[in-house]
Amino acid sequence: MLCTNSLKKAGFPFGSLTPYALSEDGSPIFLLSGLAVHTKNLAADPRASLFVTDEQEDSDALSSARVNVFGTVERLDGEAAAVAKTAYLAIHAEAAQWVEFGDFFFYRLQPDEVYFVGGFGDMGWVAAADYAVATA
Repeated sequence: MLCTNSLKKAGFPFGSLTPYALSEDGSPIFLLSGLAVHTKNLAADPRASLFVTDEQEDSDALSSARVNVFGTVERLDGEAAAVAKTAYLAIHAEAAQWVEFGDFFFYRLQPDEVYFVGGFGDMGWVAAADYAVATA
C-alpha cells in the first residue's frame, strides 16, 4: 500500500494498492500514471510511505512480518528510468503492455526511515543507512 498525502482531503493519508519492485539499494520503484490520484498527490507533496506485509493466508495478521518505508518519491528519467524499467518488468512482466504509454513514468521512494515489525513484540525503527545495507 502506497500512502500519500491527500490533495482532496487535506491532512488525511491516501492509500493505494501499488505494485512495486526494488532497486539495487532496496529503494522501492513504482510505475505510476499521471492520471492516478496518488501521482497527483505526490506532485504536490513527495512525502510518502510504502506499507508491505508478509501475511500468510493461514496466519494471524498481527504476528505477520511487515515494514513501513518512509521517504520522498521522485520521478526517474534517463538511465535511472531505464534501470528501474528492467527491475520492475522482471517482477511485473504484465506491465510491459502499458509501460510505454505516454502518461506512465517510473518513480523511486528514497527511504528516510523504516519501521519494521517482525511479529508480535518484535519491532523498531531502522535508519535509512542501515536499511540500505540490509540483506534479506
